Amino acid sequence: MTSIVYVNGHFVPEADAHLSPLDRGFSLADGLFETMVASEGRIFRLKDHLTRLQQGADVLYIQLPPTEELAHVIRESLRYNGLPHSVVRLTVTRGIDPGRGLDVTPGIAPSVVVRVTPWHGPLDSLPQGRRLVLSHIRRDNFSPLASVKSLSYVEGVVARLEAHRVGADDALVCNTQGSLTGATSSNVFAVMEGKLVTPPEGDGSLPGIARRTVLEEAGRLGVPIEEISLMPAGIAEAEEVFLTNVVTGIVPVVSLFGTLVGPGRPGPVTEQLASVYWSRVGVELS
Repeated sequence: MTSIVYVNGHFVPEADAHLSPLDRGFSLADGLFETMVASEGRIFRLKDHLTRLQQGADVLYIQLPPTEELAHVIRESLRYNGLPHSVVRLTVTRGIDPGRGLDVTPGIAPSVVVRVTPWHGPLDSLPQGRRLVLSHIRRDNFSPLASVKSLSYVEGVVARLEAHRVGADDALVCNTQGSLTGATSSNVFAVMEGKLVTPPEGDGSLPGIARRTVLEEAGRLGVPIEEISLMPAGIAEAEEVFLTNVVTGIVPVVSLFGTLVGPGRPGPVTEQLASVYWSRVGVELS
């Protein structure tokens, strides 16, 4: 089946989807994006995704189309592609600019692209545990851009490549003070002395949709929660560690910096939270 992509007002086959080389998203990574999951046309936490997109656009001074218009385009993209379970990538750039350099030509309209690809759907079991290393890349937690899902993801790309080069699956990234922010495209949680801990957003942690869901569900279960700064040496002593991402859900970490996490398999808190997380996703998508 041919994938159908939405590009600036038109639904076209993926092979025919093109952006101008003058688009600032292409030339300057001047834009932002959201990645969502959907089943049978229903999108998990769509309102939260669009709210985060608007907050990011406000930081970047990008004038978005109306939220209702974006939601309609997303739903139409799902309808055109007809997949039972989907990943939806919404990309918004500042638009096509005939000028060059950093200055923005007044009056340009944002570019909007929606791409739909297959997704595994809510999981019945945990995915294979990940092995993580520590990247030398640093995130600037003082920058207002730290909370924005901008198109500039080259830091994560380099950190992930570094991890693969030494036989790991992913890398944890610290901020300029040496505290952990998360992995290359995921938030990180740890179970330490009976508490569920995760870096606060002020440390440079992205306000993830899956992160928020896990915190909500942990609260309902009565799991003690702390949003505190985590150093690499501290998380290395954790009983359990897992990553969260809206596409992959909860992913256990079995090895940190070359040492097993606990017994080297998913722990009971990770398993319990994964179960309630996917139940929540399944209910909201059903």
